[in-house]
Amino acid sequence: MLWKSCFLVVFLVGLAVSEPILPSFRIADLDVILQRHHIPTPDAKYTNAFQDFLVMYLREYKTEDEVVKRFTIFSRNMDLVERQGLLYNKEDLGKVTYELNDFSDLSDEEWKKFLMSPKPKSPSKSAAKPSAPKEKRVIPESVDWRNVKGNNHVTGIKYQGPCGSCWAFATAAAIESALLDCTPVSDKCGGGEPVEALSYAQFHGVTSARSYPYYFWSTTCRENVPTVAKISTWAEAESEEELAEMVALKGPMIICANFATNKNRFYHSGIAEDPDCGTEPTHALIVIGYGPDYWILKNTYSKVWGEKGYMRVKRGVNWCGINTEKPLLPIL
Repeated sequence: MLWKSCFLVVFLVGLAVSEPILPSFRIADLDVILQRHHIPTPDAKYTNAFQDFLVMYLREYKTEDEVVKRFTIFSRNMDLVERQGLLYNKEDLGKVTYELNDFSDLSDEEWKKFLMSPKPKSPSKSAAKPSAPKEKRVIPESVDWRNVKGNNHVTGIKYQGPCGSCWAFATAAAIESALLDCTPVSDKCGGGEPVEALSYAQFHGVTSARSYPYYFWSTTCRENVPTVAKISTWAEAESEEELAEMVALKGPMIICANFATNKNRFYHSGIAEDPDCGTEPTHALIVIGYGPDYWILKNTYSKVWGEKGYMRVKRGVNWCGINTEKPLLPIL
């Protein structure tokens, strides 16, 4: 089954113009800029929140027009997050909370444009990919690979920055950069296929994060870097039941889901169940565990997103297409 390309939104932190970067804003400076562009004086809660956003995420815009544009978008998103949280909890779909984050100065169109730009699938030269065993096995009610008998088997949360490299991150936490630079059929930061990344790791091996560090952009493939392992093949889960079995007995698995909704963009905590999201995969994540009624997903939006970089989503409902494309398990 074909995997769809996965894209992370590209942060528009200023247009490439020759005007000097504006200094760090104070409330008075922002008010003056807005007045100069005929924007009615906003409530202080918007300007204060925007100032905090600029500091927290180190935003610098190069023109006053860009400042006004981003402030306007930010204010709309602030209203959206407030309304969204109230509506979502009112519908009793779970105690989910939302918050402004790194994506708060992006319009809906910008968010969707960079998430939903599928690339054509190229034929893979991989070996056969066996599916999971069909016989049912007894598995624990809950699994979390961050704590297995007191040991953490999950690598730290990464931040992929303005690079659509979710497909590489989700394929192997230690080899994002090598996959990003060297997988021949990928579009590098424009997106790629997890199955092609697995194929690359199968035929060329994987490096360590230390020997092949990650940058926020793709670079030329660095040759002659020592490899630490190769995968022999990979297995596919045919259903959410098999996904749980394989995660419990084998380890974390790669999935793709539709991440285009604002509820996913501004997720903060709780068990997400979004009836409005589609099933067309747009973003790759890793299932690192589960509970009785939820999956635990590892994302690549840094530790300040979600539950310290993780997300819990409703289990057994094909949340946002989590099982529309077969989840993948690398096998060494």
